[in-house]
Amino acid sequence: MFIHKHIHKCYTIFFSICLSLLYLETVAQTPDSIRTTNVEFITDQLENLAQSTDLNLDYSDLIDDYLYYSKNPININGSNVYILRDIYLLNDIQFNNLNLYKQQFGQLFTIYELTAINGFDEETAIKIAPFVAFGPVDESKKLNFKKAFKYGKNELLLRYDQILETKKGFTLPRDSAINNPGSVYLGNPQHYYLRYSFNYRNKIRFGVTMDKDAGEVMFKGQLSDSLKTLIGDKVGAGYDFLSAFGYTEDLSIFDKIVIGDYHLEFGQGLTLWSGLAFGKSAEAVQVKKYGRGIRPNTSANENRFFRGAATTIRWKKITLTPFYSSNKIDGNIIPVIYNDQNGVSSIIETGMHRTINELLDKNTIVVSVVGGNASYQHSYFSGGLTVYNTTLNKPLVISNEAYKFFNFRGTDVTNFGADIAANLMNVNFFGEISGSSNGGLAGIAGVNTFLDERFFLTILYHNYGRNYQNLYNNPFAESSAMANETGIYFGFKALVNSFVSLTGYIDHFSFPWLKYRTSSPSIGKDYLLQVNITPKNEVISYIRYRYRNKQEDYRLDYNYMPILGNVVRHEGRFFISYNVSNEIILKNRLDLVVYQNQFDKDEFGYLLYQDILYRPNKFPLEATFRYSLFSTDGYNSRIYTYENDVLYAFSVPSYFNNGMRYYLMLKCKILPKLSLWLRFARTTYFNQNTIGTGNELIVGNSKSEIKIEVKFRL
Repeated sequence: MFIHKHIHKCYTIFFSICLSLLYLETVAQTPDSIRTTNVEFITDQLENLAQSTDLNLDYSDLIDDYLYYSKNPININGSNVYILRDIYLLNDIQFNNLNLYKQQFGQLFTIYELTAINGFDEETAIKIAPFVAFGPVDESKKLNFKKAFKYGKNELLLRYDQILETKKGFTLPRDSAINNPGSVYLGNPQHYYLRYSFNYRNKIRFGVTMDKDAGEVMFKGQLSDSLKTLIGDKVGAGYDFLSAFGYTEDLSIFDKIVIGDYHLEFGQGLTLWSGLAFGKSAEAVQVKKYGRGIRPNTSANENRFFRGAATTIRWKKITLTPFYSSNKIDGNIIPVIYNDQNGVSSIIETGMHRTINELLDKNTIVVSVVGGNASYQHSYFSGGLTVYNTTLNKPLVISNEAYKFFNFRGTDVTNFGADIAANLMNVNFFGEISGSSNGGLAGIAGVNTFLDERFFLTILYHNYGRNYQNLYNNPFAESSAMANETGIYFGFKALVNSFVSLTGYIDHFSFPWLKYRTSSPSIGKDYLLQVNITPKNEVISYIRYRYRNKQEDYRLDYNYMPILGNVVRHEGRFFISYNVSNEIILKNRLDLVVYQNQFDKDEFGYLLYQDILYRPNKFPLEATFRYSLFSTDGYNSRIYTYENDVLYAFSVPSYFNNGMRYYLMLKCKILPKLSLWLRFARTTYFNQNTIGTGNELIVGNSKSEIKIEVKFRL
């Protein structure tokens, strides 16, 4: 009955699939070539990250390397080819086989040679093609400051964007804010972003990022005297958020030096990993992390980074990385608790400072971090030790909910851990064990193996104690808590032939203690299977099925005790990307979702979109257009999808209810050193008269957004 109810919604969907498959058969006769069409391995990861948080994140730190190396390709014959592994374009086994092939047969000269190496197929070749170069290797280049400032690249990026409809938070006059401290946006509805960067071969870098969100005040003079007195120094002159850094590599014994805002990545992220990180995806054998140590912060995420200085000192195969940070972050202030000192009930990561209440929570906590990492690197083995202390100037006071019983509270925590990685023939072992000063322990261990020349297998086990406490980690995990979790993961990739591969994983996990929305220990599982079809004719397609089962509380009528029930989500997807010509790329995608709660009614949803990408070879104008239709029975059956956006901006909206969405983005190279982006997006709902809730409420059934961005190369 449930499926029959929605049969009429699927006519357009199946017709689109048939057309796409017919086209796939037709273009199979076209000449063979490889172009930059496959970014699915990145967009899939960003969609998964968006599903795991309600925050509107800036993913710049995750894609910076892809943007840089697409313009400055890595010589596949050079010594820095390991970067392809570190940015998840290759796995350990492919990387080892590539090096072995070069030792036996010498340099590679074309991208097509890759498919002759064990573990490589057409899909892998297409994926890495935009980031690699071939030919003679010049390893003699050394850091030269005179050349750096002569040949380094300066870029200035300016962006404006705005929701054109009026949100509820802007309807009340600013002067009424004191009487309505959480209901009035004090600033204007425009979002402004500025980014300046200097880069010389990724060896010398410095930059500044400024950001002012919609609703935030840009200048204190815009406020009345009473608001100025209440808010104090929470509003400055200019952008609400400012981040800056200076960074250099290969300076004598100093492998890396950073001053300003930065991130740290070590081991498997269990002890210390301050930034964002990729997790589970259809790239099922890519779950091992490659900690890159010090990385400058280039994003506009306002709370989760270090501010201070760090350096990596190298002596032969040993590196030492001491670091110090003192940074102000947002927190909910609560009244005096003891010793005449205020506390904070939680750390806020939204970065929004639009209302009086949000401004009063701004920069309320000073977090100081000091510590270091020591590591040893060998051709077949690497290991590291990390120790650091985190101190808050105000105690963190957690509420009394049972599931928060083991959460960090107070002002001080010390974390320590050890990580290892080892290569043995076609097997790669990796792992990390970590502890916190309250006695909590956590561990992760895994193996990547090459069972056959066409079959990869990854096995990963993790066990994070319920009392493990850490404010700066980001390991492989199902829950965002990074504690109170155990699990076993199996991921595989099978190369059926040069153009067809199978990927998938089986993930079983459990939570030994209570967690949010579960009042007793719970279990879950997550399965994925994907068939990738990549002919030699610039056609990329895949079919995916994903099954997820978790347990959540449900309260039945007249029953005061919650019951733990199974929540199941079935996801199906068909995707195809194909080149109509050398200048036009078409992409189609269909998503089907069935959400099932054993104590509630099922929900069904679908999303269908058509992309048209125009990339002319000689004309300085590029265009990207998408038209999408969606229909879901509710928020639980929502569907996330990545959208092309202007440079260093990110859009991963969730689609739910019934409606349509389209966007058009134009990129124009006005002058050799001046580029312009224009983007307009609009969502129209067929079954509702308002959009959003609270201060974000829009009266009407449409929501429109405009973005304008300019990039200057100085």
